[in-house]
Amino acid sequence: MITISDDLRFHLSNGQISYAFRVSPEGLLEHLHFGGAIPKIEHSATVPRRVFRACSLEYEAQLNYHLEDIPQEYPLWGRSDNRTPALHAINCDGNSTFALLYKSHQVSATKPTLGDLPSAEATGSKTLSVTLEDPVYGLQAVLNYTIYAHHNVITRSVSLHNTGTKPIQLRSVQSTNLDLGTNDLEAIHFSGSWSREFKQERHAVQHGRFVVESSRGTSSNTNNPCLILVEPSTTEFHGKSYSFALLYSGNHSFSVERGEFGSTRISAGINPFNFSWQLEPGQTFYSPEVAQAYSASGLNDMSQIWHSFINQAITPARFRNEARPTYLNSWEACYFDINEAAVAKLVEQAKALELEMLVIDDGWFKGRNDDKSSLGDWHADEQKFPNGILEVAQQVNKAGLKFGLWFEPEMVNEHSDLYAAHPDWIVRVPHQTLSTGRNQYTLDLSNHEVVDYLYERIAKFLSSGQINYVKWDMNRTMSELGSSAWPASQQQEVAHRYILGLYQLLGRITKEFPNVLFENCASGGNRFDLGMLAFMPQGWVSDMSEPIGRLPIFNGASYIYPQSTLAAYIGPVPSHQNARHVSLKTRAEVSFFCAARGVSLSHSDIDANFAEIKQYVALFKQTAQDVVSGQLYRLHYSANEVIWQLTSADQRTLYIGYFHVLSGPNLPLKRVALCQLQHDAKYRLSSPSWEGDTQVLSGAELMHRGLDLPIVDAMQHQKEDVDYRRYMPVGDFTSMLMVLKKS
Repeated sequence: MITISDDLRFHLSNGQISYAFRVSPEGLLEHLHFGGAIPKIEHSATVPRRVFRACSLEYEAQLNYHLEDIPQEYPLWGRSDNRTPALHAINCDGNSTFALLYKSHQVSATKPTLGDLPSAEATGSKTLSVTLEDPVYGLQAVLNYTIYAHHNVITRSVSLHNTGTKPIQLRSVQSTNLDLGTNDLEAIHFSGSWSREFKQERHAVQHGRFVVESSRGTSSNTNNPCLILVEPSTTEFHGKSYSFALLYSGNHSFSVERGEFGSTRISAGINPFNFSWQLEPGQTFYSPEVAQAYSASGLNDMSQIWHSFINQAITPARFRNEARPTYLNSWEACYFDINEAAVAKLVEQAKALELEMLVIDDGWFKGRNDDKSSLGDWHADEQKFPNGILEVAQQVNKAGLKFGLWFEPEMVNEHSDLYAAHPDWIVRVPHQTLSTGRNQYTLDLSNHEVVDYLYERIAKFLSSGQINYVKWDMNRTMSELGSSAWPASQQQEVAHRYILGLYQLLGRITKEFPNVLFENCASGGNRFDLGMLAFMPQGWVSDMSEPIGRLPIFNGASYIYPQSTLAAYIGPVPSHQNARHVSLKTRAEVSFFCAARGVSLSHSDIDANFAEIKQYVALFKQTAQDVVSGQLYRLHYSANEVIWQLTSADQRTLYIGYFHVLSGPNLPLKRVALCQLQHDAKYRLSSPSWEGDTQVLSGAELMHRGLDLPIVDAMQHQKEDVDYRRYMPVGDFTSMLMVLKKS
C-alpha cells in the first residue's frame, strides 16, 4: 500500500484512493496528489512547474522556486510562503523562522502512539512516518500518514521533538495540511447552538481565508470539528469531495485559504488562538489525529466512507455492531424528585413496555434537589436512597433490566462538599469574578489530583458490576481559563492539558470497565466528535428531543457520523425546547433512525399512550441490529420534506422514513428514487401503519422510476373507495415509516 521511489516519491494507495508527495531537491515535502487511485506516480508528474513570478520571493535564492505557489505537506511561515503555515513556533533567538527539511522515513504496520490522545485503530493499515529536522534549533517533526486497505481514508498526525538545548515555544501546531489545485471549490461545514446543532452551511471558497473554529474548551455545538470541500456541481450522488474530521474534543481550527494563484490550502488542528506550549529540551508534543477522506461519487458515498471508518476503526471494539438496548429514562418522569419509590414505579412501567434498560438521570446524589448544588459529591443521597444506589441497581437487574446512571463528573457546584474542600480544583484565573453556567464551575482536569479523584469516585460505582450504562454529561463550556496547578508561563497550555486529562480519565475507566456502555452528552452536541467516540460508542447529539427540530440536526450529523453513534428518545409534548405538539408516531419514527432508542415521559403520558408506545418499543427491538449496522442514505432534504433510507447490513431490508413538516392544500403526488438495490430482485413493500397490506416492486423500478410516496392530503373525506392507509396522517409534523423486504 506504500511505495517509495529511489528519488523519494512517496505513494500511499489502496486501489481506490492515492496520496502522494515527494522530497524536492531543496529537501522540502511537495504535495503531488490526493484523490482517485493512480497505479504509479510517474517521474514527469512529480516536478512542479518553476516559472518566473514578478514580485514573488524565491526560496533560498533558487531560481523561479516560489513556495507561494508550491503545494506542500507541512509548510512553514516566512520563507517565501506567506500563506497560513502548518507550524508556527518561536525559537531561542525570538523569531519564528525554521527550516524543517527531510531527514528520514520509515514504514510500519502499526501506528505510533500519540501520548494520551486517541487515534483510529491500526487494523488493516500501514503507516509512513517522515522525519523533518531543523538542525540549527534542534526541532524535529515526524509526519505520520496512515492508509487503510478497506477505507478511503488517510489519517495524519504530527509529533514535534525538541532535540536541542533550549526551549521552543509552540504557537500553532496543525495536524494536517493539504494544498489542492486551482479548481473552484465549495466548503460545507456545520454550525449551530444549543438545541439546533449541525446546521449545514455551504458556500464558495473565495480568495482570502475562512476559518471554522472553537475556543470554548470543547469541540462545541457552534462549529463541529469537521469540514467538507466539494466541487460546485457535487450533489448527494455525484461529484468529488474532500472531507476532514478531527479526533479531538477541545479547541480546534479548520482553515480554508485561497491564495493569490488560486490554489486552496486546508489545515486542521488545535486552535492556535490562546494556545502556546513550552517544548522543553528532550520533550515531545503530539498533535491530535485528523482523518481525511476522498470520494468521487457524491456526498452519500462520502458518508458511507465515514460511517464505515467510524464503525470499524473509531468505535470501541466491544460495541461495534452491537445492538443498543431500549431504555426508559427517569428525567421527564421525575426530574430531581427521584427516589426508591419512583424507581420502583419506573421499573414497573419499563417491564410492562418490555424495555430493556432503566436509566436514572440527574438528582440521585447527595443533596441534589435542583441544579444549584451537589455536583462533585458523588455519593448517593441517603434521604432518597437509604440503601444506596448500588442496592437499587441490583434490584433493577433482578427485575430483568439493565441499569444506567447519569454522571456529570467534570463539573462542580459552589454549594458542594468538594468545592468547600478544594476551591483550587476549578478552572479559574486570579483577581477575576468567575462566570457560571447552569450554576456550576468546571473542574480542572489539567490537575492530576482532580483526575485521580474522579476516577476513584466513578470506579467505586462501576466496580460493583451492577451498572451497565453511564450517561456522561457536561453542561458548560470554559471561561476564565486558567489553572492553579501550572505556572504563569504555562497558562495557555491549560485548555489542551484539560483535554489530555479528560482522555486520561476516560482511558482508565473504559479500559477497566470495557463492558459498560458509555453515552457522551454535553448539553447535547457540545462535544460530539471523533475524540469522544473513540471512548464512548454513542452520543446525545442534541437536547432537541422534539422530532421536527431534530430532523435537520440528524441530517447534518449524518454527513460524517453514522446512526450507530446517535441516541434519541420519545420525549414529551409540548416540547421543552420549542413548545411544539407532535404526534407520538412522528416522535417514534424520527427516533427510529438512531441506534440508541428509548422513552422519557411522565408516568401519566406513558399510561395514556401505553399501547402505542409498546408497539414502537417492539419495533425498536426488532430492528435494533439493522439500525446499528445498516447503511443510511439521504434521499431528499428540504425545509418541508425529509426522506431517509436505511438498508440492513445483509441488504435484505430497507426502511424508508418520509417526514412532512407543514401540510398544504392540493399538493402534487411524488416519488423518490431509492439507491443500492439489486436490479432484478423483488421487494415487498409494507408499513407498520398499513396493517399487513403489501405491494411487490422490482429493484430496478424502485431505483429508476422510484417509490410512490404517501399522499399528503388534508381533505380526507373517508370515502369507502379510497384507501387512506396509504396517505400521510392529516395535519402538520407527520411521518410514515415504510419497509421493503427482499423476496
